[in-house]
Amino acid sequence: MEVTVLIARIVGPVLLLRALSIVLDRDHFKAMLDGLTDEVATVSFSLVPIVLFMTCAALALLHDDLSSPAAILIRVIAWGGLLKASALIVWPKAVVAKAQLLGRAGFLNVVLAVTFLVGAYFTWFGYASLLGR
Repeated sequence: MEVTVLIARIVGPVLLLRALSIVLDRDHFKAMLDGLTDEVATVSFSLVPIVLFMTCAALALLHDDLSSPAAILIRVIAWGGLLKASALIVWPKAVVAKAQLLGRAGFLNVVLAVTFLVGAYFTWFGYASLLGR
């Protein structure tokens, strides 16, 4: 459970900041999606999925706690990240095309809501125990 709390303390505020950044500068994210077509052919775009894969693999293999909803959600995020990283490594152009399609369909609103809710939950889960001290 201690590892789950630590991960929640790290990931929760990061997700809240990401949600805030979407609210403050939505046009940046739309421009980022539009620029993915050019970015997919760069070295950095080929390295990021490898780093994502290794990070999610480490999280999936080292985090074995299933004692709380937060712990289960961390496992789901780790395994989902492995799937996403694998798709980015094997089919980068297809993943970019899907991301752009979802962006045009207004999926950024869903990303904002999920990012805020999960970030708020992880932050509460990670830091609520400190309030009682």
